[in-house]
Amino acid sequence: MTERTAVLATPPAVRGTTFLQRVRAEALPTRFSWYARDWVALLAVPAIFIGGWLVMAATEDRATIAISDTIVRIMLFTALVVANRSLLARHWRRFWAAPWRSAGVVVAGLIVVQVIVSVVKAALRPFVDHGVADGQGSEQPLAIGILFFASLNPVVTALIEDFTFRHTLLLKFPIWNRYTLAASLTVLNALVFGAIHIGNFEGQWLLTLSYAGAGLLMNLVYLWTRNIWHVLLMHGLNNFILGGPVTVLLAHMLGAVMG
Repeated sequence: MTERTAVLATPPAVRGTTFLQRVRAEALPTRFSWYARDWVALLAVPAIFIGGWLVMAATEDRATIAISDTIVRIMLFTALVVANRSLLARHWRRFWAAPWRSAGVVVAGLIVVQVIVSVVKAALRPFVDHGVADGQGSEQPLAIGILFFASLNPVVTALIEDFTFRHTLLLKFPIWNRYTLAASLTVLNALVFGAIHIGNFEGQWLLTLSYAGAGLLMNLVYLWTRNIWHVLLMHGLNNFILGGPVTVLLAHMLGAVMG
């Protein structure tokens, strides 16, 4: 099946229909298809790890590592956008076929993601090594300009992960009429998504289940709407606010006031 055929198989948007009929930009596949853009998405996450390892092998300077790692991720994200430009445009038109409800899904998902991560982390804390703090370090802080640039890192990474996990490694598989297999893939996908964030938890594998829970929610949202923009915005805004530019700005402002 060619990519053109796959596009034509997309369910048509009809005015006056239900929310899902309006926003769904992909039909559930009945056969496996693979394009060049899928290779880009599949290789993007390993490329992040390889790029980070190469940078850290070349230098120990934190500023250089932060800047280089962010540049690598921005380049990978740009490659994904270019490779998926027609898909993004098609999904965007569908997203705006029901703008208010689509925005509501994004906001509600953003809130639920944080609830899931917080609750699962709290529940798992008694079972992990309390001598290790997840994602916390004692190194000297970076200059504010470098911090702002590096704060783009989690934002573009979120968007890369959604292309990889939500679209390429989930919806593309023609298994959705086999419920046990479909459920297993959806959960396994979320577990792998959580596991690749082991660096956020200083080696505490159990805590990656908190991100797996968030990944499972985003998987379900994507399978429900079959529109990549709901999860792109949900995940991207989450990282933009928490750990991204908003966090850096607030920390800088609080530091200036308290200093």
